[in-house]
Amino acid sequence: MGAKEIVGKIKDEANVECEKIMSEAKENAKKKVEEVRKEIEVQKKRFIEAEERRGVEEKERIVRAARLNARKLGWDAEEEMIAKALEEAMNRLKVVKTEGFKGNSYSGIMAGLTKDAAMSIIAGSSAGDELDVIISEEDASFVKPKMLKKISDEINQDSGANVRLSLSGERIKSAGGVIVRGKEGKVAVNNTVEQRMARLSASLREDIVKTLFISLSL
Repeated sequence: MGAKEIVGKIKDEANVECEKIMSEAKENAKKKVEEVRKEIEVQKKRFIEAEERRGVEEKERIVRAARLNARKLGWDAEEEMIAKALEEAMNRLKVVKTEGFKGNSYSGIMAGLTKDAAMSIIAGSSAGDELDVIISEEDASFVKPKMLKKISDEINQDSGANVRLSLSGERIKSAGGVIVRGKEGKVAVNNTVEQRMARLSASLREDIVKTLFISLSL
């Protein structure tokens, strides 16, 4: 084989090798492009899913905020109604002191509050009890020693106790009602209007909620 033929063979082999390399390079490039395309699709899908999640989360956040605001408005309206109801009751008390209530004079109402408080203190005890009746300065004209003696006699007759109610010189700041306290001050029952309102506020709140806010099923 001559030199020319040898050179030609080398060129042919080189061309074959070159084509092989080019083919492999193209195939690798094609694979890389396909991998990149798939990766782009994956990232695109993830981005869309993330945006959808953010959209759902934003909607949920808006709904939660709306519900919270609705509840707050309900609570505000509820508190306003309770405040108005209590205010009306306090205003009504001023009329009760002069006109009575359902045929009962205010003195009679005070007698009932005093008796209830005293009965709570003795609670079935047969021992003697010296009890002080504490009222506001405004109510001093409605509670007299004679009335307290009558209440004491009724309690003693009903319970078999030996109770003596005395009007205390101490005065409380109250719109109405009484505090009955043992002489030693260890036991007391607060039967003032304010305290009774506080005890009734829970049921009052329930009534208002049922009446006004039952439709707020949030």
